[in-house]
Amino acid sequence: MGRVYLGRTPEGQQAAVKVIRDDLAGDTGFRHRFRREVSAATAVAGMFTARVLDADPEGEPPWLATQFVEGPPLREVVLTHGPLDERSLHRLTLGLAEALSAIHAAGLVHRDLKPANVLLAADGAKVIDFGIAHTSDATPLTGTGEMIGTPEYMSPEQVAGSGPPGPASDVFSMGATLCFAATGRGPFAAGSSAAVLYRVLESEPDLRGMPPAAADIARRCLVKDPARRPTAPQVAMWLRGASTPPPMPLPPRPPRPGRRRALLVAGTVVGVVLLAGATALAVANRGAVEPVVETAPTTTPAVVSDVDPDGPEARYVRRLCESGDLLVDISESTGATTVTGDPTVARQEYLAGTSRTIATIDIALIDYRYLQDEAPTPAIASGFGLVIDEFTQARASLVEGQGIVEASDPLTADAYSQGVARFGDATRNLSYAATLLQQLGVTGLPESYQEAGAVEPACAD
Repeated sequence: MGRVYLGRTPEGQQAAVKVIRDDLAGDTGFRHRFRREVSAATAVAGMFTARVLDADPEGEPPWLATQFVEGPPLREVVLTHGPLDERSLHRLTLGLAEALSAIHAAGLVHRDLKPANVLLAADGAKVIDFGIAHTSDATPLTGTGEMIGTPEYMSPEQVAGSGPPGPASDVFSMGATLCFAATGRGPFAAGSSAAVLYRVLESEPDLRGMPPAAADIARRCLVKDPARRPTAPQVAMWLRGASTPPPMPLPPRPPRPGRRRALLVAGTVVGVVLLAGATALAVANRGAVEPVVETAPTTTPAVVSDVDPDGPEARYVRRLCESGDLLVDISESTGATTVTGDPTVARQEYLAGTSRTIATIDIALIDYRYLQDEAPTPAIASGFGLVIDEFTQARASLVEGQGIVEASDPLTADAYSQGVARFGDATRNLSYAATLLQQLGVTGLPESYQEAGAVEPACAD
């Protein structure tokens, strides 16, 4: 949004001066956001944030001068030199907790805490970039459906869009940042942004490789329910030895609001269909056979070429590969389901599973219709037409099964058997669709698209 210059105050103190670009300076909405950034940064006081020295949001151009922090970003340090040692992790976590304590004490939420916004100075970590921070009762300055944050470090409530994120959202981001500092990867790392967002919502964090003490703090911060996370001052007190963390409770994961929007964010979550099918069949426990989806091994294109990353070929293969990555990622993330003979529980789980799956299919169809409309050859367009047909048939079977089970209250064995049979029909359609999707991979595209796929990060695996 502008350039950052190294300057000096009249007293000779070094300063980082952010100067806004001319095209943005003339944008009324951006001016409003920049005023808010200045106000937010000015309100925070503490040794673990970059102090505001001066600013003129009404200037031509607008500018903001903050204390110059002599130190590299945490992200750069970890990527260049590897994960931090245990002592450095303790110091970093304490600095982040103190910084968030100061931010939250000012009535603010940072909303984009991540390794790139943490500078490692000689006197400790400094949190920077309040560009999207806002007060707890502020009106969001984004459009409907727009998310603010970085996927790898967003909280579940940010992903689900269930309301303005509170201080607990920053604590979640702190836990994710700590995991990166200790391992070199995020706790929900995946091949695509959509898969990351799904894992933030549905998967437990991967904290393998973290020292036990750091992993305990991160695990507490990364709890899905914001009400169960510690506050930043609590974390700081634990690290200073002023108090001891209580035993970590393990209640059932509560349902998260905004499920429909979460599905919209996640994109083509095809694998969730197979998960829901496994759940229904396990609950039924009546001898039904789970479908097996065999996927052909992904082949990395051998052709490498200089291509326009924003060209139509790159955009198309990016969307195609991200869709395939998500299918694999979510299928791998599925766990064992609980077998139950309780008709009430079976009915509830069946209806919940089919509802999620139907919503997912609706979103998947949007994606596949785009890939069909923008297909580079008639054969590929025809192939996606077959995929769409299979998804449409699967949806019809699920709707029929849902109606049968919903009408049976209390649930009878015959009604449930019919519902499972319809789910079996749907999973067979989806299994065939998965095979078609593998056949429509990058290697089946024209040469120019294969060249784009060879250098597209989303197609690396």
